[in-house]
Amino acid sequence: MGMLDRYKKKSGFSQLLALIETSGKQKQDQFLNLIAQENQAWEKAIRSKMLSAEVIFGWPQENLSEILSRLQPLTLAMALHGNPQEKNDKIMACLPNATRRKIFEMMSEKVPSPAEKSTCLMKVVTEVREFIKQGIVKLEKIDPSLVVAENIEDLLASGGNLTLVSNDPVISPSENKEVSAAGIFEGAELKFENRVELHKESERQQASAKEELDFLKKKVNTLSGENSQLKQEVNILRNKLEQIRRIA
Repeated sequence: MGMLDRYKKKSGFSQLLALIETSGKQKQDQFLNLIAQENQAWEKAIRSKMLSAEVIFGWPQENLSEILSRLQPLTLAMALHGNPQEKNDKIMACLPNATRRKIFEMMSEKVPSPAEKSTCLMKVVTEVREFIKQGIVKLEKIDPSLVVAENIEDLLASGGNLTLVSNDPVISPSENKEVSAAGIFEGAELKFENRVELHKESERQQASAKEELDFLKKKVNTLSGENSQLKQEVNILRNKLEQIRRIA
């Protein structure tokens, strides 16, 4: 049983695409190499439809505005941390000034580890995929070549003339050569590995959410303390003003 067999059902391509998109670079390369050995048509199609944070951040500002406004500020701050200033300024130019200041403040307060930044970059892709699913982001207006046809599994099974949209490459039958991946990963082993990857991704997202919640709690405590201090200062000034009035 090949690794692709379980994904050749309806919506299987999108499931495999999501798994690869939310894997680290090394894991992505391993998956794509295995897919290429088994079916070059699938490997070409996966590569042509893959989203990445770099691709998303390169979209026009009118499209980015809708996306960035829906992302958690801490996720965005950690995903952009370490980028050249001019690049980040260009990405966030579509956000209100107050939001930009908040994100840059978060970037200055916390330096993410490589793993934390990678997790946030993956979260950006995951969130955008959800926006696409909900119809908030319309790929056909941004980049039609990234649209995944509903019957893509059938098109790939036909072996040729895979033209999903006008900008897609055409895969000829001669390129659709299946090479067994047996001996590299058995089907059951890969299925287990996929589940492990999904579990790890879930844990990473939970850790990121907890980290963001802790940050916000800390911020709330800080603001609460500042508010109490301001109230005390106002009371002091009121008392002084009342004393001055009595003397006058």
